[in-house]
Amino acid sequence: MNALILYGTETGNAEATATAISQVLAGTVDSEVHDLADTTPDAMTQAGADLVVLVTATHGEGDFAGGGADFFEALTETKPDLTGLRFAVFGLGDSYYTTFNQAGETAATILTTLGATQVGDTARHDASSGDDPEEIAEEWAREVLAALPAPVAS
Repeated sequence: MNALILYGTETGNAEATATAISQVLAGTVDSEVHDLADTTPDAMTQAGADLVVLVTATHGEGDFAGGGADFFEALTETKPDLTGLRFAVFGLGDSYYTTFNQAGETAATILTTLGATQVGDTARHDASSGDDPEEIAEEWAREVLAALPAPVAS
């Protein structure tokens, strides 16, 4: 099984969280970690990934952090058929703001609208909680792994 882990970050937290998720998946799932700023929507379908994991921070007024805005704008413009693609979303935000984790919610909505199927619940890390996002992500990644369908025996 292969996973493509994509992150959008302003401060580096989403990148560190994406790396922590990759480490949990190691041994069970082969994964690659990429910055959304350096990725096009085609990567989701051309990489042959069985699972796309999006790790995105909410920035400003509910916007995607880092390259996420350009990535999701291109995705909504090109409207690829993502039927058969499974995805999971780990959002980072701060409940101090009314737009708490809006980017993660928006990402999940866009992908399901294009036909992709979400695995597990969207994670919503709260920076105000004081919890380490990497620790929360590791636990969440184990839950996502458990929710994946078992591979078909050949």
